[in-house]
Amino acid sequence: MEMMNAPKAVVMDLDGTLLRSDGTVSRRTLAALARCREMGIITIIATARFWFRAQKLVSIIAPDYAVLADGTQIYQGEKLDIGFPMDRPQSDAIISELAAMPEGDFVVSTGKTLLCSKPGIDEPWRKTYDFTAGVGQPVYKIAAVFDTPEEANELAARNSCRIYSYRGENLYGFTSTSAGKYQAVCALAQQLGIMTQDIIAFGDDENDLDILKLCGTGVAMGNAVASVRAAADSVTAANDEDGVAAFLEQFVLK
Repeated sequence: MEMMNAPKAVVMDLDGTLLRSDGTVSRRTLAALARCREMGIITIIATARFWFRAQKLVSIIAPDYAVLADGTQIYQGEKLDIGFPMDRPQSDAIISELAAMPEGDFVVSTGKTLLCSKPGIDEPWRKTYDFTAGVGQPVYKIAAVFDTPEEANELAARNSCRIYSYRGENLYGFTSTSAGKYQAVCALAQQLGIMTQDIIAFGDDENDLDILKLCGTGVAMGNAVASVRAAADSVTAANDEDGVAAFLEQFVLK
């Protein structure tokens, strides 16, 4: 394919996309992103990860913006710039249901801080929390472990929220229906005065479908699931072959 115009921004998923399978970012990829920034192209990462798991990568990749927790939070550097919290009654109801379950293995994102139901966690950005006292602050995303997808889907339906599943995991994420990677990218585009048709999006999993379909150019990784490859405008090399860098070098940085 040929790029008609230079993009104004590139948005990239992390796991399975920008990152290699060992969780690292190659020098080639970092160099391609640095060249994008030199050209005035805005770099954005968009991931399901919470802050505590994204912080180190944000410092290494140095994107202009980081969309975290399935599009519920947008960071510029260390600062939470834009957020899409759940309605208070909605988050309270979900937390109440999860706390009443026998296992009760769940976490609640209030921004950078992650509140955890499991005991014994005391780290800078995540800690054990007594949910019987209520949260009392904005809740952006709730994630919980379920034995079956049916249980997770039923909880989402009862509480009219958006649900996410993740490849190879029995973890499910719950957010406001007004939140998502694409909604976050749209909010950023409006703030920056650019159009989504001038954005290239890269992804590999189903939670990347919206940005691949609705941004100007959607690029699936060679390792992407079939639905993502089918929805994309183009397919690049796999993440372990630096597919993001390969596409940028061929169509943007030439």
